[in-house]
Amino acid sequence: MNILINSLKQNRKKIITFSAASIFYTLFLLYVWTLFSDTFGDILNLFPKQLQIIAGFGDDLSTAGFLNGEFMHLIGPIIVGAFGITLGSSIIASEEENKTIDQFLALSISRNRYYIEKYSSLIVLILLLCSVIGLTLQLGVIIYEINLDLINIFYGSLGLFIFGITCGSISFLFGAIFAKSSSAAIIGSGIAILGYVLDSVYKTVNSLSFVKYASLHYYYNNNGVIVNGFDIRHFLVLTMIIILSFIIGLLIFNKRDIKS
Repeated sequence: MNILINSLKQNRKKIITFSAASIFYTLFLLYVWTLFSDTFGDILNLFPKQLQIIAGFGDDLSTAGFLNGEFMHLIGPIIVGAFGITLGSSIIASEEENKTIDQFLALSISRNRYYIEKYSSLIVLILLLCSVIGLTLQLGVIIYEINLDLINIFYGSLGLFIFGITCGSISFLFGAIFAKSSSAAIIGSGIAILGYVLDSVYKTVNSLSFVKYASLHYYYNNNGVIVNGFDIRHFLVLTMIIILSFIIGLLIFNKRDIKS
């Protein structure tokens, strides 16, 4: 538990920074919605249909439909994904780079416990950020008196949480393998960015529709998570990626030499 608490304290500036950015952007976006909600459909029709699809807009012209395109499809995943990647790539790797991991392992703390508590801090911090986003959405509903159901807020927060944990787990895995935060961050970022690119490709090029199965973004939001909730099959795919990343990382971390 000391490792978990220590990790949370070490990353408090990151959670404060990302939370502040999330609050500002979410409230600003909801305010923008109040300015042109009545003409949203007309504005959307000014853009080509394919561009609307790539941007994540469907036929739903409600507040949830707007947020699905403007927030859930791009900005939300960028904020939460970047947070998960930043944490996942550094929580273990930075301890080895800074030679501080010896302080814990010298206390007869097993590698299993160290790894699990570090990973638990990743989950707690991403959960905190997604909870902040959910609470901010609800605050925006009250402030601006807009129509957004609590179930939609729950769907959106849960979707971002799963996406953040997936990105964070992948980066955490490579941080445990390479013990180098920069390498883990590059790989995690590359996988996340590639996922968005492949998601856009399959929506615009019919002959390349198969590439969607290699896209994290496809499994995260193909169903319009804030509007329709999770597709259970996609949810299971992301869950399997999270579990496999955790287990493989734990096995490798237990066997390799620790930098000291």
